[in-house]
Amino acid sequence: MTPQFRVSSDVGGTFTDSVAYNARTHRITVSKVPTTPLNRALGTAAGLKKALAIQNADGSDVAYIGHGMTTATNAVIQRNGARTAFLTTEGFRDILEIGRQNRPTLFDIDIVRPTELVPRSLSFTAEGRLDASGAELVPLNESDVREAARRMIEEGVEAVAVLFLHSYVNPSHERRAREILSEMMPKAAICISTDLMSEFREYERASTTVLNAYLRPVMELYLESLATVLRDPAQGLGLGKEQEVMVMDAAGGLMNLISAREKPVHTVLSGPAGGVVAAAHISQMSGVSDIITMDIGGTSTDISLIRDGEPQITRSATLQTVPIQMPVIDINAIGAGGGSIAWIDDGGALRVGPFSAEAIPGPVCYGKGGDRPTVSDANLVLGRFDAQSRLGGDMALDIEGARRVIQRDIAEPLGVSLEEAAAGILRVAHANIVRGIRVVSVERGHDPRDFALVPFGGAGPMHGSPVARELSIRKVIVPPDPGTLSALGQLISDLRHDLIETHVAPFADFDQARAEEVIGKMRDRGVALLTRDGIPQDRQDMQIAADLRYRGQSFALTVPCNMALENWWDGLPRGFNDLHQDRFGHADRTAPLEVVGFSVTAFGRIDKPQLPEIPQGGYAPQAEALTGTRQIYIEGDFDSAAVGWVEAPVYDRGLLLAGNRIDGPAAIVEISATTIIYPGDVLTVDASGSLIMEVAQ
Repeated sequence: MTPQFRVSSDVGGTFTDSVAYNARTHRITVSKVPTTPLNRALGTAAGLKKALAIQNADGSDVAYIGHGMTTATNAVIQRNGARTAFLTTEGFRDILEIGRQNRPTLFDIDIVRPTELVPRSLSFTAEGRLDASGAELVPLNESDVREAARRMIEEGVEAVAVLFLHSYVNPSHERRAREILSEMMPKAAICISTDLMSEFREYERASTTVLNAYLRPVMELYLESLATVLRDPAQGLGLGKEQEVMVMDAAGGLMNLISAREKPVHTVLSGPAGGVVAAAHISQMSGVSDIITMDIGGTSTDISLIRDGEPQITRSATLQTVPIQMPVIDINAIGAGGGSIAWIDDGGALRVGPFSAEAIPGPVCYGKGGDRPTVSDANLVLGRFDAQSRLGGDMALDIEGARRVIQRDIAEPLGVSLEEAAAGILRVAHANIVRGIRVVSVERGHDPRDFALVPFGGAGPMHGSPVARELSIRKVIVPPDPGTLSALGQLISDLRHDLIETHVAPFADFDQARAEEVIGKMRDRGVALLTRDGIPQDRQDMQIAADLRYRGQSFALTVPCNMALENWWDGLPRGFNDLHQDRFGHADRTAPLEVVGFSVTAFGRIDKPQLPEIPQGGYAPQAEALTGTRQIYIEGDFDSAAVGWVEAPVYDRGLLLAGNRIDGPAAIVEISATTIIYPGDVLTVDASGSLIMEVAQ
């Protein structure tokens, strides 16, 4: 029998989430298991086996595996990547040290920059020079490259990043340097900038190349371990080699293991990207295309804005002050998760995060040795989830331990009650999240009131209503299985390759024929990559765009190119000015434009899972859905009559039917998350399975 299951996993800082989708019955089952930091592949295998077992299936029934993880992100945060060297053009040794001379925090005189990925002692140069057109001015001095390699060997270097000026136009010097380094250092990972991008701005290109080299040995080891464990019939799923693992990338697409090993920098932020893709897909099933996603996990809250059903893509990002120049979903990650630690600062103010209890030891209520109060502990103390419940289906909760540390570390120092201290922790966490949402909305010209809020992650639905109220957002959409939504995104995403080239010239000096010649070569490369991935021609799709700017600007806007039109090139100025007006509130339609470059995004389209619809019910939930009541504490800033402890009905989400209506206060529980309906809120169940909450203002 042909395998019919598509499975995926998302490895977070605290939990590993897994999804199993039966393509024949359209049934979806999920699991949530603790992340295994010493070998994350073991937690991945355990979670997948658990999700499959619910449907009496195993590895032999699996046709597809998707995977998202924090391995690359953690390696950068913890600075435990490979020992990396940097080779660049003579006279430019300090590109990485100088950077853009910006400060992580403008007015903090005590700021300490994180440790550089490459110390200055491991930065080397070689004579050789190209001009801006790619013409060779000075030949590459191969003796300099060989001498640098000898010194790298002496220093125990494991990976090398190579960047030469203007190589994005002519990569010959970089390619020759790679040949020499590979010959002398066969065990080292050698990365050249032009394999990753063909764009100008040498600092960002250098930083991205260094990051890729820094991560390659780490990711190769992890991905090999993952493949080995998944093939192991005892520890894993007993998969065969024909069942290929696909890895989520930061732009919301998928890539195979070969691409992930070669370009691990694209896996940075891959887990949150899956959640954004899935949230966009599911919200459109409910007829909503403009949303703000709020993914609250164990260690962070990841926030993104989606307009017209499309995640916002940016060409630049920063991870722990390390610039990354590549397409990524625009996600603002802040240190406010369920495991974020609450503490009192030197001024006596209550703070939450950015420090996290992570998976080990975790929040105190997990009973694994944690001894500092967290957001999860506050939620438990305030009745957001039942002390008798078992988190993720297995984990017993220690409410007495949570009460003890909140009383000791927060309530007593502030001179308040236990409930006031726990509620204060939530209010501070909400304030942090609200500021994070304003970054991707208000600060970029979007009114959050024009969007629906989509909370997910293990803790997201608990905090959806209060965050929405503070932003005057009227609608909250809680998707099905919100605690494992990022894993679902890996079953919805297409394969993706981003090709970008710099071609700086006045728009008036460019013409359609020249543009089509450049784009044609890029399309051919995209076809070759998708063909290597095994994507048939009828599943290949290309999206073309041009990067334009006003003459004198330092930044560009990406304008889609509709090449099906006869004179598509002549329409680009209008498209650019319309986009500039929308983004910045003004446009100068008489100003001369400049071409910066072109981009081709090559998609390998996959069959999207057909998500199940739930049966239709009446206005009131069926009696079996009501599992009881419990005391829930409502923090301040709401209807004063409801502040404090309230008796709230508790519903089993799995027994709710389309059309059911629930008035707050109430709680809706499921294996991966709990949704809290605040007083005045009204929730209805959508046919897609989403919970649509109208938030009282």
